[in-house]
Amino acid sequence: MNYYDCHADTLTEISKSENLKNNTGCVDLERTRAFAEHYTQVFALWEDAAKRSEEAQKEPEEAFFQMYQRAVSYLLEQSAYVKWCQNAADMKEAHAQGKAAVFLSVEDVSIMGSVASQMQKFGIRFAMMTWNYENKYGCGAVTSQEKGLTEAGRDLAKLLDSQQVILDISHLSDHGADDIFALTDSPVIASHSNVRDVCGNARNLHNGQIKELIRRNGLLGINFYKEFVGHEQTAADLFKHIDAVLELGGEEILAIGSDFDGCGNQLAAGIEGVQSIPRLKEVLEREGLESGIAEKIFWKNAERFFCENLK
Repeated sequence: MNYYDCHADTLTEISKSENLKNNTGCVDLERTRAFAEHYTQVFALWEDAAKRSEEAQKEPEEAFFQMYQRAVSYLLEQSAYVKWCQNAADMKEAHAQGKAAVFLSVEDVSIMGSVASQMQKFGIRFAMMTWNYENKYGCGAVTSQEKGLTEAGRDLAKLLDSQQVILDISHLSDHGADDIFALTDSPVIASHSNVRDVCGNARNLHNGQIKELIRRNGLLGINFYKEFVGHEQTAADLFKHIDAVLELGGEEILAIGSDFDGCGNQLAAGIEGVQSIPRLKEVLEREGLESGIAEKIFWKNAERFFCENLK
């Protein structure tokens, strides 16, 4: 099978003594190569800015550079097995060479400090304006759904959009997502969010947001974090989120946004790491997911989006 994942935090969460080929986190190349013919991964650069030292909070650029360089080093040291991609052509070349294709995102643009406007220079193709909390650019969904983007946030979002950086509304407040929708008509993604009508967590999307992603031919990455899945929090319960999106007409936007290594390994029961992906596909099909739609969710929709929008 092929496997494309719109969000994992592995590059910033595995220990410095480990590597991308084999590690104790949720994702490594040995496990993905065991089942995936073509594998594409969006890895997030992330840090809880509130936990940075006072000095690092005043001058965040140095902390970002250190994180960035470490993440890039993980990719480069496994260049025999993975290719750091800037566009869809790079992704296709990686697959032709039997390598994993990796894109970078930033989860909370404020961690970049003054260099957030230079995202393209760093080879980052996806951007979330906030994490869970409020920053100079906007407000996260966990803090307040009523606060949107600041003036600085709107200006930066417009700039990133003009640079063909894909805007990602996962973590953003409802008002903030509305602001993104108002300032650009470009395709937008929610890399790792589920459906609020199925599980009422603030990080999940309401139906209006999902319909807007559908209108724009964007992506919605289904998240494996148990607090976003709800109900009995099993892998089978992911089908309820998928089915809800299908009911809204979202067959073409559904994708995987695992949140591997980004949720304290608090995953829905039956999912232990990337090695669980083939079994998850079987579980969802047993729940009633048509095999053709499963193919779209596990890779085809993400491939379509990347090929159309990562030039």
